[in-house]
Amino acid sequence: MGPCLCDRIPRIETRTRFVILRHVWELDKGSNTGRIAHLALPNSVIHDIGLKDQPFDPDWIPDRSALLFPDPAKEITEAPATVVVLDGTWGQAKRMVHRNEALWRLPRLRLDTPPTRARLRTPPREEGMSTIEAMAQVLARYEDPEKGRELDALYDVLWNAISPWRAVP
Repeated sequence: MGPCLCDRIPRIETRTRFVILRHVWELDKGSNTGRIAHLALPNSVIHDIGLKDQPFDPDWIPDRSALLFPDPAKEITEAPATVVVLDGTWGQAKRMVHRNEALWRLPRLRLDTPPTRARLRTPPREEGMSTIEAMAQVLARYEDPEKGRELDALYDVLWNAISPWRAVP
């Protein structure tokens, strides 16, 4: 385990509410960026999906929410009050959507290409990005580019903290 990052996480106040749905397999991963984003964003909440004693609750999803998920058929362009973020691998995110009607009914937000940088994990798709990078793009596009840059900078903080402990391929 790497050093504590607590003193390097800024407090980023936002109008946008983030509901982070973290896949259960992400709970113990040091490379989980959804947890770091949640710590920086006081207007966020995190729920774990896949725990046997805590099933998915549709009440976690408030009215006027949009799902951060690439689906052009349901895409919206206006700023949503709440953004639902799926925190997991691409396969885990797809399963979360398909297994929960409250999620697959939501309108969708799509993002641009991820920044070119060293990856904490290898994405299965070329346009793949981490949870924190995706949330940073949402903030930059719909609220304030500076807030997006500030959140995105936490990816590099996490990379620098855990890269010495990464296994050599």
